[in-house]
Amino acid sequence: MIYIKWLALCVLDWLLLLLVQSAAPIIAAFTRAQPHDAGPYSWGWLWGTYDNPPRGDEGYVAKRAPFKGLIAGWQGYVNRVWWMIRNPLYGFARMSAIPHSQNTVQNLIGKDGISDKDGIPGWHFVRVYSLDSKKQVGFEFYGVFPYSTTRDVRIRLGWKILTDKFRGKRLRPSRQRLQPVRRI
Repeated sequence: MIYIKWLALCVLDWLLLLLVQSAAPIIAAFTRAQPHDAGPYSWGWLWGTYDNPPRGDEGYVAKRAPFKGLIAGWQGYVNRVWWMIRNPLYGFARMSAIPHSQNTVQNLIGKDGISDKDGIPGWHFVRVYSLDSKKQVGFEFYGVFPYSTTRDVRIRLGWKILTDKFRGKRLRPSRQRLQPVRRI
């Protein structure tokens, strides 16, 4: 069932991506000024960013926005629209994320530590289970397959579970038994 849910979320994500350019000007017109570091933010529903205000993070406003340093007026409006186009569907990504808790466990099959950036080939398949509901709540297949000395093919299906961002949230993987996930 989780595989059908993932496929449905993929289709919904692709459809919503088509609407980002239409939704951004409308949502940006109804956003208000919010300070940085006041998160989590709740603006923009599926299209908004939950970790930054509508005008964008400080680096975007200062260095990358079409009108650098401006957060008000029509220039601020343009900056908010480009922020949403630059960071599409953050709210949707958060809504469809796997919940992590003390009662979440992972089962790893394959090689841990593979990386296209570090040139470590291999593959792994991870299943995430909730001990509360006794159901599988997520999965990830990740493979790095080199085809020359400098190039490789990277395949990722499912949720991003074994990324550097979440390394501290789990114990070392084992091929045989389930491992509890720890919070940082």
